[in-house]
Amino acid sequence: MARMIPSVISPETKSGAEKKIFRWFQNAPNTEDWVVFHSLGIAHHQTLIEGEVDFLVVAPQFGIFALEVKGGRVKRTDGMWTFTNRGGDVTTKSRGPFEQASEAIYSIMAEIKERADSIHYRVADLHFGFGVMVPDIEYGTMGIDEEPWQVFDCNDGDNVRDFIIRIAEGSKKKYEETYGRLNPSKLPTSQDAKYLISILRSDFDKILAIKARINNAEQELVELTEKQYKCLDQIEENRRGIVYGPAGTGKTLLAIEQAKKSVAQGKKVALICFNSSIGTWFETYFQELAEEYKPIYVGTFHKLLLHIINLAGETVSVPTDANAKKDFYEEVLPSKVFEILIDNPLMEFDEIVIDEAQDLVRDNYIDIIDLLLKKGFEHGYWKFFGDFSRQAIYADGVDGREMIEHLEDRTSFIRYKLTENCRNTKQICDDIQTITGYDAPKDLWTKVEGLPVDHKTCSSDEEQLEKLESLLKELQDKNIENGKITILSPKSKENSIVSRIECVKIKDYDFKSSENVTFSTIQSFKGLENSVVILTDVNSYSVVNLMYVALSRARTALYIFESKNAHNEYSDLLKRRLLNG
Repeated sequence: MARMIPSVISPETKSGAEKKIFRWFQNAPNTEDWVVFHSLGIAHHQTLIEGEVDFLVVAPQFGIFALEVKGGRVKRTDGMWTFTNRGGDVTTKSRGPFEQASEAIYSIMAEIKERADSIHYRVADLHFGFGVMVPDIEYGTMGIDEEPWQVFDCNDGDNVRDFIIRIAEGSKKKYEETYGRLNPSKLPTSQDAKYLISILRSDFDKILAIKARINNAEQELVELTEKQYKCLDQIEENRRGIVYGPAGTGKTLLAIEQAKKSVAQGKKVALICFNSSIGTWFETYFQELAEEYKPIYVGTFHKLLLHIINLAGETVSVPTDANAKKDFYEEVLPSKVFEILIDNPLMEFDEIVIDEAQDLVRDNYIDIIDLLLKKGFEHGYWKFFGDFSRQAIYADGVDGREMIEHLEDRTSFIRYKLTENCRNTKQICDDIQTITGYDAPKDLWTKVEGLPVDHKTCSSDEEQLEKLESLLKELQDKNIENGKITILSPKSKENSIVSRIECVKIKDYDFKSSENVTFSTIQSFKGLENSVVILTDVNSYSVVNLMYVALSRARTALYIFESKNAHNEYSDLLKRRLLNG
């Protein structure tokens, strides 16, 4: 089986021929070290502003080959090509598939030469070729610009491996007729194939990133790091896995992509989180995607439990008292749902993907997941994404190591650690390290330079209010969009200094809003982010996990309004860090 990149063909691929060929490569025997790229974008195409090749095959010991696919009927008359798909739609082009494939492989090899580093320079000189695949017809006549060995048609069945070997031998013979014997060093190795992944995949394997900015909850395309790609590849091959890492390492983004991939494979998937704000974002995000990507359930764990109660035809009342509400969600509601599912399995998922898993590792929650999951928690498919070291603020004193050990008592799974921060600037990362004492790996913190973290010390609430309103006016004067500013506090809004602000309208956080500066408690903003974060009501830095969550929410600018007591704590922490080197 060849390694397919991406590992699942997009449901948006319209070509039935491409879908068939994707499966054929995916299941081809004796191709374990091959890498097959589907729909590879070419930013610097030879003749077009940008282009795309249907398949690019890197086959160790054979070469690199670009393949153009044409499904349905193919006809050539007086140099003009006519393509008719199964729906009867007709397209006429002067550029034929052989010309397209030829231009694509030369453009790709030029791009490889441009990107290859000095250690891997040889990949730019590897043997290459191209071919055309027309799996729906028998391709009889040949023109002067093509060779029989370059064509895959219906007579080849699904034997894509032999086709690649045929292209390799044909292109080698053609090379040797012109240049002499082909040096074996020009044939790619398995290591060459792995290196080519690192320099080619970023052109096509992009996924939507979560940007918790309020201005239209914009969705931007970002490139994942190679380590994050490796994470997706590794967990793809295992039924159960935990992906863990500090804030800003892309866990939520990877959870979304894992859910989408599994749905595209035909699985019934639930994408679950803890935080209600993230749950709402998830719901809106998937509403805008094609049906082929949508999980069966998207949202918070407790909302799922309430949904099950409704499916059972029963009702429950959520208490208004804070203590009673906590007990309801942690004990009463799970117990009720467990009783229902034991007697009547109303829902079942092929795979469950959980973001913020550190807040959902409880025996009674896992018992419910066990009942919801096909083959159960022990043998079924599940992927947990979380920060088990610093963001488990609802763990009731249980640390991350104990959580993972507890899960190991119930079943086996792989672990994958994310170690690259792709959210916060260097200055914000430095402040996180100073305040929380987090001994991060050297490669975690980003090298991206940004604004210094601005600590504003206040001796009274009146001074804090005055400085906060002054800052908000300053940001307005600098044309910072309101929607890019979020104020966080360890206190509820009515108990925060924010309740006294009059100069600017402050709205409770809602990712859809783009008109106002927003407010959220630190706890409710966990997993989210914004460009500018203002942290208020800081009387102490002693609650380390809470501070870690608060500080890591800012992408580019962070302002902290601290009391004199908190300022003294910060000064001591800074001195301690400097003394410890």
